[in-house]
Amino acid sequence: MKKTLLTIAAAICAVSISFAASPVIKYAGEVNVGFATGGKLRTENTATKSSLHRPFIETIHGVSITKYAFVGAGLGLQGYFGAVDTDVPEEKWDTLALPLFVNLKGQLPLKSVTPYISASFGATVMPYSGLNASADIVGVKAESRLTGGFYCDCGAGVKLFNNKVNIGIGMQHQQMGAKLVVTDGSYSETERSDDYTHGTSFYVKVGFAW
Repeated sequence: MKKTLLTIAAAICAVSISFAASPVIKYAGEVNVGFATGGKLRTENTATKSSLHRPFIETIHGVSITKYAFVGAGLGLQGYFGAVDTDVPEEKWDTLALPLFVNLKGQLPLKSVTPYISASFGATVMPYSGLNASADIVGVKAESRLTGGFYCDCGAGVKLFNNKVNIGIGMQHQQMGAKLVVTDGSYSETERSDDYTHGTSFYVKVGFAW
């Protein structure tokens, strides 16, 4: 997935710049709200059906380096509130994810609309991880804590009403880590660290652009 997204990003830049007769540097930004849906939480050897549906908000700011190519940086906030494992509904995500990414767009400005293709890649941090998967065993507390990982997405969309309204759809890919921390009184020890990848998620978003 990483190689695929990087290839798409390079293609967007190459195609967009090749259409341009001369550079046109112009600031552009957008704020979007959306919803992403997923299916399975994967480790190296297992796949667990998980409620990965999540609302999100994001903002992207950058420059159109030609009228056909945009380069910018983005910041998002996603909320995970479903079950970690649908077979164990009491174990909830209760987690916020903060994607930080570079965004590339190839765009085709028309009279009043601008269709585009888009690719983003970066990393996600977890500003709050309240993953409810803890257990007390004979005075010893075992608690799972999430960490961030690689983030990327690719999609397509259109800017309407003289580029004031943005509508997009696409796919997201997210990696994260989880540490099982065992605490006994004042003593804390990390027992295990796992890498997780959710299955590719479909998203839809709408927002304002300028």
